[in-house]
Amino acid sequence: MLDAGGRQQVLMDLGIDVASSRVSKTDKREESLISLASSSLNRSPLQATLVVGELLGLKPEYCFRTFPVGANARPPLSPRISSVAKNIPKQLFVKDSPYTLADVDYIHDFAGAIEQAVCCYRHGSKEFFLVAGRTLRIGATPASAWLYSRTRMADDREAPVLLCLDMRVAMHFRKMAREAKVFERVGVIVSGCFGGAAAFDALHYKDLAGHPVVIVPGSTREELKGAEEWAKRCAKEGAESVGVYPWPIIVPGMPVLDDSCPHGPWQKELWGRAVYLDRIELPSKLAREVLRKAIPVGEYRAWMRSMELVPEPAEEVRTNESTLELIRLDDIRGREHGSQLELSWDGVITPQYTTLIWGCSNAGKSWVAIQLALAMAGGFNAFGLPAMAPRHVCYLDGEVGKEDFKARCDQLLHDNPDVRELVKQNLHILPQSGLNILDGGCSREVIELLRQAKADVLVIDNLLSLAPSAAKSNADGLFNFVRQVEQAGIAVIIVHHSGKDGTNFKGSGDLASLSQNVIRLDGRDQLASQENRSPELEEVCQADGPVVRMTVTKCKAAPQLERKSCTYHLPVHGGWQHVEGALDDFDQSLKSEACSNESRVVDAPASLEVNMDSLSPDEEKVFHALKEHKSTRAELETRTSLKTDKLLNTLQQLTKRGLIVKEGNGKATYYRCV
Repeated sequence: MLDAGGRQQVLMDLGIDVASSRVSKTDKREESLISLASSSLNRSPLQATLVVGELLGLKPEYCFRTFPVGANARPPLSPRISSVAKNIPKQLFVKDSPYTLADVDYIHDFAGAIEQAVCCYRHGSKEFFLVAGRTLRIGATPASAWLYSRTRMADDREAPVLLCLDMRVAMHFRKMAREAKVFERVGVIVSGCFGGAAAFDALHYKDLAGHPVVIVPGSTREELKGAEEWAKRCAKEGAESVGVYPWPIIVPGMPVLDDSCPHGPWQKELWGRAVYLDRIELPSKLAREVLRKAIPVGEYRAWMRSMELVPEPAEEVRTNESTLELIRLDDIRGREHGSQLELSWDGVITPQYTTLIWGCSNAGKSWVAIQLALAMAGGFNAFGLPAMAPRHVCYLDGEVGKEDFKARCDQLLHDNPDVRELVKQNLHILPQSGLNILDGGCSREVIELLRQAKADVLVIDNLLSLAPSAAKSNADGLFNFVRQVEQAGIAVIIVHHSGKDGTNFKGSGDLASLSQNVIRLDGRDQLASQENRSPELEEVCQADGPVVRMTVTKCKAAPQLERKSCTYHLPVHGGWQHVEGALDDFDQSLKSEACSNESRVVDAPASLEVNMDSLSPDEEKVFHALKEHKSTRAELETRTSLKTDKLLNTLQQLTKRGLIVKEGNGKATYYRCV
């Protein structure tokens, strides 16, 4: 405990007149030592605590135990009008033109008194700003550019701060915020500084430490470009997070379209979303909207490129000339004449073919993507097509979260326990919310992780979460990242949302143009609104759990899949159940004779001895069913009670062993034992 003599000595060291009546009254501990120091030094309570701690020989980490925060509150603002406010001239003459005081914004010190007044003088459409300050004592060197409301920032260390870089916007927005009590309602501090964007080098940024900050720049091209440097500086000075709100905020008297503003994307995207402060009825709602729509600093460069504010980065120059090589047609080793590729996910999802899966909200996009990831990791069937061999799959999850992701995997693998070990070995998840794969440092880190995991397939779920700028506008940055991944021998699946009307995906049409495979998903809401629904579809639309129709709208890898669709239902706690349609509704063994309408019996191999001990329980069940009589796939599902995907996987394994053959064509396809 500090005695009276020690307290008096600290006050003298701080330059406080201990003989004054104010201090003598506070000697009874009515006002804390830190509060007095904060007022005298004109520094925040945190900074004042460190100064007092140094005078008392305390280490910084012990200062805040000795001086509890609750005892260090600033005194309330003085109700009296200071000399600064009293002496502000109401009118100034500039070259014989009278400029009238139009508005004033005050900056208070930590003693509660007015330290500076930022004055706006106006003559017609012309205006200028001046800063008025009280007379300073010799030796006092306050910063010339304090942040507005810096004392409030010191009081609430976690409050979001809107830093307006246009002085007119800052003054008008702050006046509205005071009248509407925005801070009291939503906890948002509206700030700015004298000089606006020109005060970059003079501003005291430390007041922003620990606060989420949103930069609100001016509306010209240069001001929007300069916001990136402001954001980086705020982050460097300790801001918790930094974003930029680039859409124009207009005050009365400001031009609605700057001469430097080009036509095209800028005018449509920016000025079409301009905010006019004189039309705002709820300033607190506007403050929340600015926070919500701010673009993270890591994505701001890509956003500026999409708006044509900055040029696209030049393509990297090849330094290794040996990577370019001309070859002849005979040098290319292709498939032998007459050979056929079996239709499978292995042939569709490859590093040569980017796959885009898109659909409306609640259409089951993540469920489908996770099922595909599991099938490729475990080497089993999904949605009627086989994955021939297990592959290493990396799943970037920006949608469901790691706990929900695991729960979904457990549900989808419940009826297929044999592949769990393969999935554990081959499926890698990166459950990182807020990840931006278009950020240069982040994209390099992701690609390095993929190489370390020896990934064969990358699933990006989804663009709105992991690459928001590509989801909304220009897709060039996304496909630069995709090309780097595919050059490493890794196939890419992109999951994306539809637009508002659900008829197309959100954002640039380049997403489809640059993707070789495009799969559209329709969920229960879309299917239930269709006319002439089948009884089977009507039934599952009334049931619980996702209902998904997959339609292949584009497939360069396997053109025969285009315009084909299949519908599946996923009951709660169950596995996928086939409803109607199929991606493989033709006989793979008859591809070379696709024009023929006649069925053809595949030659059976010679009689084989079957070692039943080598068969899995499911294989044994299907084999015994076929030994009784040949059956179609639908008949086998009924006889064996196996789900579609599991049955298809079992049939594939029995066919590979040479124990059964598939005969017929189209819907007349059936299976029989050799």
